[in-house]
Amino acid sequence: MIYLFRIISAENPDFYRDLVAGGTDTFLDFHSTLQKELGYDPTQLASFYITDANWGKETEITLIDMMQEPGVTSYSMDQVTLEEHISELNQRMLYLFDFFSERAFFIELIEMEDQISSRQTPFIGHRQGDAPPQLALDQLMDESPELEDTDPLDDPDN
Repeated sequence: MIYLFRIISAENPDFYRDLVAGGTDTFLDFHSTLQKELGYDPTQLASFYITDANWGKETEITLIDMMQEPGVTSYSMDQVTLEEHISELNQRMLYLFDFFSERAFFIELIEMEDQISSRQTPFIGHRQGDAPPQLALDQLMDESPELEDTDPLDDPDN
């Protein structure tokens, strides 16, 4: 089975990527291809969520096994193939790439064919626009307001 996924961002309406993957590819393969394509730091936490038609989270597929959300079944990216969870055209997923700010890409299966790709999968089929930046934890800290070095108890007005 060959899948064609459309990946979009709510942050940049001009951005999209089309990713072609085989049914036997793992979610880790999908993650690695996307991280490399976007120039993101692959050491950052990430998760896929299989969702319902309204983007409600149903199943989490994590990079690192962590505490799962209540009511959400959880699997590890390196242990699960796409064909184990992707079976219907227009099926949706979220790809949470920034855990600290809860930023995600919206992914939808737009085509599926019962054949084998002549290329090694997964790969990016089409691209448009710039991806939103991936904020690392140290960048978040750099953007936080500086705390004053003064002690409020030393204020002569107190």
